[in-house]
Amino acid sequence: MIVHGVHAVREALAAEHPKVEKILIRRRSLNPRLQGIVQTARRGGIPVEVEAVSRSSVAGRRQRHEEVSARVSGAAPVPLESILRQRPSLLLAVDGVQDPNNLGALLRTAEAVGVDGVLIPRRRSCSITSSVVTASAGAALHLKICRVSNLSRTLDQLKQAGFWIVGLDPKGSSGLDQIDATLRLVVVVGGEHQGLRRLVRRQCDFLAALPMQGRVASLNLSVAAGVLLYHISFSRTTRAPESGSASGPHDP
Repeated sequence: MIVHGVHAVREALAAEHPKVEKILIRRRSLNPRLQGIVQTARRGGIPVEVEAVSRSSVAGRRQRHEEVSARVSGAAPVPLESILRQRPSLLLAVDGVQDPNNLGALLRTAEAVGVDGVLIPRRRSCSITSSVVTASAGAALHLKICRVSNLSRTLDQLKQAGFWIVGLDPKGSSGLDQIDATLRLVVVVGGEHQGLRRLVRRQCDFLAALPMQGRVASLNLSVAAGVLLYHISFSRTTRAPESGSASGPHDP
């Protein structure tokens, strides 16, 4: 896997996994902000190659990808059981997101807000590609990502383990103030075209809709997820858990 850009390469170097195998710096873009990347790579024994690039050969390249790239070994998916052993309190489930930029933006926000794990279906969903890692500014490399065969069944399993399932839906009947952030939560985001699928919707305890004050009916899925995830994070830092609030009918 090749990841591009200063931010993504920095995060690849900082991540425990996967392993960075090589750094490529393009000579014409060498500047002081890349020195930290070069020094970190050399301290870790990672080869750094400086490529001489002519003007004609870079004319068609995207500017933001010109400065630095890294070759990294693919990050292995994490089994759900491994995530659950860490006693997670906030998970993100991605139901059929197919655009690498959308998935990358979701993962960047998930990592920033402290999500404990991400669930992605094996089929009809984007994989963790170099485009996704780059779009996430490298954040995807820090997350525990689990590929699941059947998201609906996985959500049912999580309900039995004590989680509450919150689906994002423009037509949902629950406001953000109705979600108890002290519970163990799974936030579910639907795909670009059909939103939450029927069987996944049925697993949701809450269908949350964001208040829309303007004329547009909805937000981009990664923006909407960011609003909800940060609402949960902010609520957890400002509210003390009530006695017994973390239990519910899903507890075994």
